[in-house]
Amino acid sequence: MADLEDITYFREATIAAVTDYYTFLTRMYLNESHVVYPPAGGWPSIVNADPAALQSLGKSDEVLALMAHLPYIRYAFDTVGALEDTAQVTPGSTVADWSDLIPRLSSSYGGDSLRILTEGTFADISPPHVFGLFRNRDEAMVLDAELDIFGDRRGFTDVDWDLDDEVSQEEADWRHSAPAWEISDFFKLLKDQLIRLDWIPISPFTVRDGHNRDWPHEKGMMGMLEDIYRQHGWPDLAVYRKSDCLRAVQKAMAEKYPLAHLLRDIGKFLSRNQS
Repeated sequence: MADLEDITYFREATIAAVTDYYTFLTRMYLNESHVVYPPAGGWPSIVNADPAALQSLGKSDEVLALMAHLPYIRYAFDTVGALEDTAQVTPGSTVADWSDLIPRLSSSYGGDSLRILTEGTFADISPPHVFGLFRNRDEAMVLDAELDIFGDRRGFTDVDWDLDDEVSQEEADWRHSAPAWEISDFFKLLKDQLIRLDWIPISPFTVRDGHNRDWPHEKGMMGMLEDIYRQHGWPDLAVYRKSDCLRAVQKAMAEKYPLAHLLRDIGKFLSRNQS
């Protein structure tokens, strides 16, 4: 468990940690074309955004600068330009693409609405140096651009908070709201779930929690998927055959678990129409 006083925030290190995780995902299941990177000066949609709109979001200058220089995972579109799917980066969670969300301030969302959308229940207590990076229907994972930590209510372990008298009540509420990790440790933790196949991608877009094995129509499915990944070389990236593996996963799902395959498509449709 890390002591908070031993953790230091560096913007470039945070960008590197996020970039490294997305690169890892492209080597396992994610389409490389779905990861987009900012130009040298940052995303123009954020850098050149209306100052009044940015102010309504209530975020610090460092948060806005970090948002402007992070890579994001873009929505996928079909051949006629319709939204097809959004790739998950953890089970059920997608990336909050701030290069797309910031321009929607005032026109589609107010600052409060956008915070709720991207921060979930953290929105009521998060200080200006905290923002949402991953989100799902139930909760969000938020990044602290001052303390170099990631907050996630679903967590595994946490940072050792040692509060002093100078910390405000708002800051104390935020720090004790959920488990938290140093950013580099957080992404290592996520990678480990995929390396061990505790989380299993079932397509370039969908990641399943391998611990959920109790659905009657999915009996034996997770074990089957684990075997397919290992047969294709996972987790040794030097020999892993990504394309062949994903094709084998899709074929096995369609043949042996058609209901799960159908429910996945229904879930995609519902998610698409609720976003």
